Amino acid sequence: MANDKLKEIKGRTLISDADLKKPSVKLLYYFIFIFLVVGALTTLMPFFWGFLSALKEPDRIFKIPPTFLPEPFTNPLKWNWKSYATAFTKIRYMKFFWNTIILAVGVWFFAIFPTALAGYALAKLRMKYAQVFVLLFLATLMVPFEAIFIPLLITVTKLGIRGTYWAIILPAGVNAFNIFLFKSFFSEIPTSLMEAARIDGAGELNIFFRIVIPLSQPILAVITIFSFMGTWNDFFWPYLVLDNPDSYPIMVKLYDFQQQAEVRWNEILASLMIASVPPIILFAFFQKQIMRGITLTGLKF
Repeated sequence: MANDKLKEIKGRTLISDADLKKPSVKLLYYFIFIFLVVGALTTLMPFFWGFLSALKEPDRIFKIPPTFLPEPFTNPLKWNWKSYATAFTKIRYMKFFWNTIILAVGVWFFAIFPTALAGYALAKLRMKYAQVFVLLFLATLMVPFEAIFIPLLITVTKLGIRGTYWAIILPAGVNAFNIFLFKSFFSEIPTSLMEAARIDGAGELNIFFRIVIPLSQPILAVITIFSFMGTWNDFFWPYLVLDNPDSYPIMVKLYDFQQQAEVRWNEILASLMIASVPPIILFAFFQKQIMRGITLTGLKF
C-alpha cells in the first residue's frame, strides 16, 4: 500500500490523466509544449550561428543577404574547420584555461568555508540580532558593482595585492548571497543533532565539520557550480586588476585576442565557441544541482 502511494505521488503532474483526455485540455497542453520547445530553440540560435560562422571564410560571415550554413552546403568536409585549431593554438587555450581553474579553486575555497561558517553561526548559534545581520548581508546585494569597484580598486592597491590573483579571489569569494544560502539550508537541519553532539562534549567546530558539512552536500554542490560559473564568465574585474597578460583568465584573454589586428573574425568566433564548451559540459552533468540552486534561493529566512 505504501509503495503504491509513493508511486502515485511521484507520478503526479500539473495536469491529471483525466483532464488530459479532454480535447480542449490536450490541445492547450500541446500548444504550451510546442511554444516552450520553440522558445528553447531560439535561445540556441546564437550558439549555432557562432559555431557555423566560424567555419566560413571571414568575408562570408557578414555577407548580405546572410547565409546560415557555410559553403559549399553539400560538402561539410570543405568547410573551414582549421579556424578552430588556429584559434586554439593562437590563444594558447590550455594555459589560460588553467589560469581560470586556479582562480576558480581559490574563489571556491573562500566561497565555501568562511560563508559556511557565517551561515552556521546565523542559523544555529542563537546569535543575538541574527535576523538583523541577515538583512544587512542581503542589503549589500542591492548595491551594484559599479558603485563600489573604485573603492575596491583603491583597497586592493593599498593592500599591495593588485596584479595578483588575491585581488580577484578575496573580493569574489566571501559573498553575502552564499551566506544567505548556507543560512537557509542550515536552518532546515534538525537542531536536535547539534544538541545531542553538545551533550556528548563536541565543540562547535567539531559539530560543524563532522555533522553539518556531511549533511550539506546539495548546497555545497550548488555553490561550487555557481562559483565556477561566476569565475569563468568574469571579465571586468580581472581585466582591471591584472597587469600581466600571461596571468589573464580565459575571458580576458579572449578580449585581448580579439584586439589583435591579424586575427580574423572566423577565428574570433571559433575562440568564443571553444570557451563556451566547459560551461555547457558542466551544465549537462550538474543541471539537477543548478535547478536545485534556483529553488534554494526562495527559502525563507
